[in-house]
Amino acid sequence: MSPDDLRQQVELAVVELIKKKLADGSMTEERSQMISQNVLDTLQPGMSFEELYRALPRLDDAFPELSPVIVPHLREYEDHITQQAAGTVRELIKQGQYDAAIKLSKNVVDQRVNLVWQGRGQAS
Repeated sequence: MSPDDLRQQVELAVVELIKKKLADGSMTEERSQMISQNVLDTLQPGMSFEELYRALPRLDDAFPELSPVIVPHLREYEDHITQQAAGTVRELIKQGQYDAAIKLSKNVVDQRVNLVWQGRGQAS
């Protein structure tokens, strides 16, 4: 899966959520337009995985109704990237490479790590 595939997957899930909420009357047309514009402004074609994972949390800051779409992707980031990094940090500490372990830990917390997609999603 490429970053653009992930971006499109998120955008599609947002569209489905908006359609559902409009149909059941729990969202206004104006709110749906605001959400759509925010998603299009925030998630740009050509973003890297790193940029996407930094942008995703911003989507539900102003629009909490997007959390059901965003949280699974953030959880996947945490489950895969953070857990892999924790194992690497443990190995670095065992090897006495404390500075490298600290640097990697800070980069993971700041979401500044080079990502390679290993998720469960499939390209569309």
